[in-house]
Amino acid sequence: MKIVINRRVPSQNASQYRHWSRYTQERDAWYVLLRSKLPPREPPAEPVRMVLHSYRVRLVDFANLVGGAKPIPDSLIRLGYLKDDSPRWFACDYHQTAVPKGQERTEIEFIPWSGARDDEPELPSADAG
Repeated sequence: MKIVINRRVPSQNASQYRHWSRYTQERDAWYVLLRSKLPPREPPAEPVRMVLHSYRVRLVDFANLVGGAKPIPDSLIRLGYLKDDSPRWFACDYHQTAVPKGQERTEIEFIPWSGARDDEPELPSADAG
């Protein structure tokens, strides 16, 4: 399932050094936008994996992209699409692409949990060999 939100992920720098209420406002804005696309439900009993793609005018460094996206998993927990945002329950791949100003958006895709991240080698099974 993929959803498109017509809002870009802010840079973490945009909220990190401001009053705590700035984060609360950003989180609440994302909650309202996500709630318009996703009805509340009971949290899943299995881990969730997502791909978050930020289409933005100016690219930011990776840490600022991930930090700026923090309101999204927080809102998804409130809506029941994530049980928790700890590594046991949640994995996310973050991407960004430069676009003209009128095309800024965020795409969030829920993908099947594979149990292992693509960048982690699979361990051999005990019965192999």
